[in-house]
Amino acid sequence: MNSTGAVPTSGTSRRAWAAVALAAALLVLRKPWALHTPQLYAEDGSIFLLQNEAVGARALLEPYNGYLHLLPRLIAWLASRTADVAWWPAIYNGLAFAIAVGVFARLASERVRLPGKPWLILAFVVVASTGETLLSVTNLQWIAAFFLVLQLFVTRPAHAGARALDLGLVVLAGLTGPFALVLLPLFAWRAARERNADNLLVLATVLACALVQAGFLARSELQPEHAGDAFRPGMLLAIIGSRLVLWPIAGAAAVRAWPRWSHALLGVAALATLLAWALRRDERRPIRARVVAAFALVTLACLYRARPDTWENDDLVNGDRYFYLSRVLLAWLVIWEFDARPPAVAWLARGVAVLGAVTFAPRFSEPAPPDYHWRAHCDPIRRGTAARIPTLPEGWTLDYPGRTKR
Repeated sequence: MNSTGAVPTSGTSRRAWAAVALAAALLVLRKPWALHTPQLYAEDGSIFLLQNEAVGARALLEPYNGYLHLLPRLIAWLASRTADVAWWPAIYNGLAFAIAVGVFARLASERVRLPGKPWLILAFVVVASTGETLLSVTNLQWIAAFFLVLQLFVTRPAHAGARALDLGLVVLAGLTGPFALVLLPLFAWRAARERNADNLLVLATVLACALVQAGFLARSELQPEHAGDAFRPGMLLAIIGSRLVLWPIAGAAAVRAWPRWSHALLGVAALATLLAWALRRDERRPIRARVVAAFALVTLACLYRARPDTWENDDLVNGDRYFYLSRVLLAWLVIWEFDARPPAVAWLARGVAVLGAVTFAPRFSEPAPPDYHWRAHCDPIRRGTAARIPTLPEGWTLDYPGRTKR
């Protein structure tokens, strides 16, 4: 039996795996240049490449922004040990693509008992965003975090291999970004409600990852952005409304055309209604409640870190990564209303999903950025000599200091 009281069928499984293939294809279409003309992006070079060059495998334990980024560090280390420098951007972006598809596949697995899987999988790609979280090693933590979210719905492993996979994914995701710390209460909640050795083992693993990341955060001097600025609740509500409700449903043109107060009003009303409705008593309430709680924890953590209330305006570009997880989780809640009762709710949910897809369609494929011809500029890294190498985003430069003996 699954979380909705239905037994998964082979047809359901086939549709989920077909959605994995479709989502992977759409991901390529979303940013085709990231694979056919790969380039380093932001911290790909200035942090992960440079620190791997400087200290090698020891960089795996080097925090950045206050916590560990295990997956990007592993990718940088693997690329440097297996291929010529000319291929490093291709390896970075290719593995970022593979990990995203791995999230889709994990969701398609019969061990993850969730309704509407094909639509849940497609939400990763079609939900409104700038695309900065996709096919990017720098922003891989925002994709890897879903391994933790999905672990909340995984059934007990039937053998040691499945158990090892669960724990391995938890470690990789838990040490890539702060989300083990953010989502820890949900793993404690599940372990308390479903008492068995496997849930306790997962909880212990998440707790260990959370303590590691908390230790690094405690030793860092990292502060929320604009920590000293006065709190502006009106701007905060407007940003929440525009990024989580208005843009995903009505499109970017509506955000720019409508007054800021309407962003706040519509956002608060829509979010309050959806979250309250999601907690109604029926057979799906347990799964929706976990997603509502995950949405709340992730959104609060991101708002605390990004301080969008201090922004002067909302250009729908700045800080988009802080809202990606929340938008996908909200999309899941809407998807689970496609077969709701009364039927009017189901039609409203379907209409919202179609409207969001239609308004985002013209911006679905991200325009190709400038090609800085990595292969023509990367020879100094090959030789270990100092150089300034242009990378993405536009105007970003990798200041390579030259290789020193370790």
